Amino acid sequence: MSNIIEINNLNYLNIFDYLSMNVEKNSFLTISGPNNCGKTTLLKILNRKIKTSESISILDKNLNERKIDEHTKIVQMIIPKEIIFLEKTLEEELYFLAEGTDKEKIEYINFLASNLKIKSLLSKNVKSLTSKELVEAQIIISLINNPEILLIDNIDYYFTKKELDNIFNFFNIYREKYGLTLIITTMNLELSLYTDSLYIINEGKVALEGKPIDILQKDNIINKIGLTLPFMIDLSVKLRDYDLIDEIETDLDRMIDVLWN
Repeated sequence: MSNIIEINNLNYLNIFDYLSMNVEKNSFLTISGPNNCGKTTLLKILNRKIKTSESISILDKNLNERKIDEHTKIVQMIIPKEIIFLEKTLEEELYFLAEGTDKEKIEYINFLASNLKIKSLLSKNVKSLTSKELVEAQIIISLINNPEILLIDNIDYYFTKKELDNIFNFFNIYREKYGLTLIITTMNLELSLYTDSLYIINEGKVALEGKPIDILQKDNIINKIGLTLPFMIDLSVKLRDYDLIDEIETDLDRMIDVLWN
């Protein structure tokens, strides 16, 4: 699988110190790290909200070579509640932004709203949307014209575990049908278990990278960085150290079955 994003020795102010990372096309990855490690800054650089002359390429072209309108067709970014509406209802906003015939617009909007389970929001006045609903609206607005990359900054504060299950299930349905490279930032390492890979940034560089289930077992490094392991991972590591289980379990019911047997 080819890389859609390549970052080579990124230096920016005192935040990044020769940071390098590659993102494969249609992958889903988490970027985590302590407060002020540069997670949001990195997304803003990729979205060209922050300018840099460093060596970063998207789809084999330097980040700054495309016109900004061409870039925004490729890359969309969600920063919760940072949104300006032009229409009265969410459905009108989506219809205004969508490309294609009337039939194509209606079918695509219904696909997005149905699979994200927010059809009831379509007719609501955008001024009446709650904080959570605003983020849900941002998700489908960001996808209305099929971008190739979606950057999402710290959305987990707005949703319950069950609601996050629904959102990430929606992302997987969308990726399967249309293709999409997703990057999320969070300090909640449990979210990384929804994704293909995990990058942990610390002191300006990538401290750890790999499959989330493998990285999360490096508890000594993660604790030293100042992040908190997901409860089930932390418990699994401790039980495995005492030879009570053989493998890491992320599901409490399965762990109980293993211990009981």
